[in-house]
Amino acid sequence: MNRMISKLICTFLTIATFGSLYSQEAKGGSVFYEQTRELSFQEREEAAVKEILAGNIPDFLNNYVAISSIEKDANGQQHQVTIYLLPDYLSIGNSLDYFIIPLSPMASTVVAKAFNASLPTPKVVDLIYENSELKLEPFNYIPRGDRNETPDILYDHSKVIQAQIKAAGYSPGVFVAGTKKDLVISSKLSDPARQHHVTIYGWHRLNGKPIQPLYNGHINTYVDYSHGTRLISNRVLIDGEEHNYGDILKNSLLYTLLSKESGPLKKTTY
Repeated sequence: MNRMISKLICTFLTIATFGSLYSQEAKGGSVFYEQTRELSFQEREEAAVKEILAGNIPDFLNNYVAISSIEKDANGQQHQVTIYLLPDYLSIGNSLDYFIIPLSPMASTVVAKAFNASLPTPKVVDLIYENSELKLEPFNYIPRGDRNETPDILYDHSKVIQAQIKAAGYSPGVFVAGTKKDLVISSKLSDPARQHHVTIYGWHRLNGKPIQPLYNGHINTYVDYSHGTRLISNRVLIDGEEHNYGDILKNSLLYTLLSKESGPLKKTTY
């Protein structure tokens, strides 16, 4: 696993140097799917990171959506908190042809760091759902062996979501929620027995209740169609003053502004 993370980091460093070469070969989501559907999991992850960091993402993922709410710190003092996040999950391609690509927490972390962003906490996922412009009913497949982990199902689910958006009368890039389980950060990242696992949460139904409770039972190389990576900017405003997302979560007074945990987080990244 350390070798995989090292390869992803090397991929990022290569793109940082030769990114313009990759961007000239930007491909639509359907092309990326066809070119990677027979690759191994690790090869697909590396290809996805390469495309995303080279800028092969829909235009709507170049802009953050702002959410403001009134939250209480650990002493019960109220604060106005503003977070900035992507309107949809990480995707490859363009606004007319994109693939909402499920990623491992390792690949998601590499991308997040490159964007100066982080993954959401369960509380932030709830805030996203509450404030989203479009809420969609989760679409699920019946589990059959490892079918739900295959590139074909990953891509098919992406097309289903896009069809749902269109049927609802919206265009790609709408601030949408309810379509995926989020890869999240929580105190479970410090679980000594689950140091190589992914933590997921969300996939809210239209009644506002999540299908997926906070869960870290899957190994971190497990990725299925229902997983999604939504980036949260590390820039957070508290009463108009700028703070760092990770620092807030580790702060004994402020962590409750972004977390429902019983204490501040010790780890804020995979």
